[in-house]
This record gives sequence, structure tokens and C-alpha cells, in this order.
Amino acid sequence: MSDCAKPAQIAISLLTHDQWTGSWTYARELIRELGKRPDSVRVEVLINEHGWRGLKDQVPDSVALVRARGYRVGRGRARKRLAMGAAALAPRRLELQLSADVELVHYPMTLNVPAVRRPTAMTLHDVQYHDLPHAFTPAQRRWRSVMYDRPARQATFVVTDSDHARARIIEVVGVLPERIATVHPGVDRARFTPQPSPQDPGLLAPLHLPGRFVYYPASLWAHKNHIGLLDALAACADRDLALVCTGATFGRRRWLMSAAAERGLGDRVRHLELVPDAVLPALYRAATALVFPSRYEGFGLPPLEAMASGCPVASSLRCSLEEVCGSAAVALDPDDAEQMAHAIGRVVGDEELRTRLRAAGSQQASEFSWARSADQLVSVYGKALGRELTARP
Repeated sequence: MSDCAKPAQIAISLLTHDQWTGSWTYARELIRELGKRPDSVRVEVLINEHGWRGLKDQVPDSVALVRARGYRVGRGRARKRLAMGAAALAPRRLELQLSADVELVHYPMTLNVPAVRRPTAMTLHDVQYHDLPHAFTPAQRRWRSVMYDRPARQATFVVTDSDHARARIIEVVGVLPERIATVHPGVDRARFTPQPSPQDPGLLAPLHLPGRFVYYPASLWAHKNHIGLLDALAACADRDLALVCTGATFGRRRWLMSAAAERGLGDRVRHLELVPDAVLPALYRAATALVFPSRYEGFGLPPLEAMASGCPVASSLRCSLEEVCGSAAVALDPDDAEQMAHAIGRVVGDEELRTRLRAAGSQQASEFSWARSADQLVSVYGKALGRELTARP
């Protein structure tokens, strides 16, 4: 069998501390799709015990899950970073657990653990730490420079989520244009669909949702702009409209709820923290609209998932979000609470507008699929290895 005909042997490292994030969804969905292409790529995943439990029932049998020995990740970010640091200082022990015929190691969660002596592909989702430096401490910026920028310059090939992120990575990190490609994430149209599921009532009942609400799924990071959204909700003319949030809070839920109470919104704001994946499509379908006032995104999956689910979208169009939303969303200015309040009021108060947004959103979401993402990624692997690989399953 010629080199061009045989499948590439790819290892994917998921030795990371972030399992409930968009990056984890990105990695999981790509692994699922790559597993459907055994004639193009053979995939093994290096993963810790915690990650293995979260992935073992979600990928095809063709994907080999390798539980890494000697990589223990405890609770808390300090312990997790200690584990990554130890792996970085002694990478050979982990590398030896990979199959001998692995040709390339891909780091879809950005962190290059373990460092290897083989060709590498690295996904760098964004460079927020360069573009919004005030959102990070000096120590955090230095850590990202070491863990993100240097490996990106050394990688055989870099993958990123949007054309906006690609341009910024070339400019501020110094990756050569010919060594970086955009692979847009996708959306699972089988899960995220406008048609209600018979399971929806049972999934939503324990959440005790308000009657009319806008939905914001985002971790409690500064750039997600929760405070700006609270200011917009307080300025909204519709005093019966509620806000439901989900996502990682990092122990700051009480802080957010105090901020809501200070604005007279105590009974109109709910934060459900992390919810199971199965609940997300039902939440999109139940919401009057998705609001997405983020100041910075490398891509932005929630607007795309909402559109696929028939949920009207009002979103910031900064950074990559214009690529994601196209003309299928009402624009939000994340730095102008009054403008956001007016835009949200338009969406929730105009059924005809919501109908148009649903139709436009469905069309926009159809442009993105994980199958297409996987095809593009197979092409990247081929470029990194210097040979052409067949993309389709």
C-alpha cells in the first residue's frame, strides 16, 4: 500500500483540566467524526481517568482510548496545572504510552501535554490573552506565552477555529501563514433541532424555568460580559423578562447573583451552573431568544447551536462572531447596555422578527457541520505529514 493510500496514524492528546467547555465539545465531536474515517485516519486518544469516563461511551469503536499512566489530575486549578507542569518536565513517560506507529500528535485542547518528538498539530482557539491583556494577570499572560505561543511556533501545523483567529495568530504569535489553517467547528443537527423532543418536559421540569426568558450559556469569565448583560436587562422595558444562565461559575455564582440583586433583578435572574449535555437543546428550544454579549470569541458555538435549535439569536458580532452568525442574528454592542436592551426588546417583543431569525438561523447553521470540520482536519493532517489523505468516510 502506498503512503498516499494508507491511513494516517494519529494520536490526540486530551490530557487537560477543562472538560465542560467549548474546547472539550470541539475535541469530542471531532474525535467522533474522525472515528468514522478509518480509511483516512486511525485515531488513538491519550486521556486521563476522569476524561476517559466522560468519553468512553461517546466515540466509535474504531477510536482507541489510551488511559495515561502517571498523570493524576486533582481538584483545583493549581493541582491541575502542577500535573501539566510535571508532564511537561518529564514527557517521555507519557509519549512511550503512544503506539509506536503514531505519525502525528494533535493537541485539540491547545496544551501540548505531553511534548513529543514527532510531528504535531496544535489547535489554538484564540489569542485573547494578547488582545484583552487586562483580563489576565501578568502571571497568566506569561503562562499562556509559554504554554500556547511557543508550542504554536514550534508545531508542524496549527489549526484554529475562525479566519479572525487565524489572522490574529499570524500577527501576534508569529506562526507562518502556510502553517496555519482555519477549521470551523460544526453543530450536531441531530441533537440541535427545532423539533421538540418528547423528553424535553422531563429534562426541563427540575430546572423550574421562568415563563419567558432569554438564555445565556457561558462560563463566568470577564470577557463573557455577564455584568453588561445584567445592565441591559435592568434597562429593558419588558419587566417580566427573565434571564437564565448556564456554564462554569468557578465559585463566583454568589457574586453574580449579588450583582443581579443590586440592579433589582434578584427574582429575574437564574444561574443553573453546569447542566448535562442532554438538557442544552431543550433549553434552546424553551428560550424566547439566545443572548450572547461576549466581548471576545475564537469561534462561539452557542449562537450556532441556538440557530440549529430554532432559537432566535441576539449576539455580539465582534471577532469571530460575525463569521458564526452571518446576517442571522440581531447585533448587540457589548459595551452599550442601552443598545443591548433595545435589541433584546426588539427580539422578544416581535414575533415576526423571531420567525425571520429562526429561518435565517437554520440556513446559517446548515453551513457548519462536524463532518465538514473532520474533512478539513484530515486535509491538515495530510499537509503536516506531506501526503494526501482521503477525507470522506
